[in-house]
Amino acid sequence: MGMYDTVLVPCPKCGEEEQFQSKSGECLLQCFKLSECPDYILRNVNRHSPYECEKCSSVFEVHVDSRKSVLVKEE
Repeated sequence: MGMYDTVLVPCPKCGEEEQFQSKSGECLLQCFKLSECPDYILRNVNRHSPYECEKCSSVFEVHVDSRKSVLVKEE
């Protein structure tokens, strides 16, 4: 089983939190809110992005520099 850390990222449309995984750092199965997540863990937060919100079906990812979730435009 692979180790990772979890970042709780709110959907930019409805606010529902989704669990993003990161393999940056020590990967100690820690859980962080996006606003409180260490920078070194955020480097890899979009590794499985974009995510689809289970509540409203919006597709989004993390804009790392601003620490905000952003909608992804579908083509």
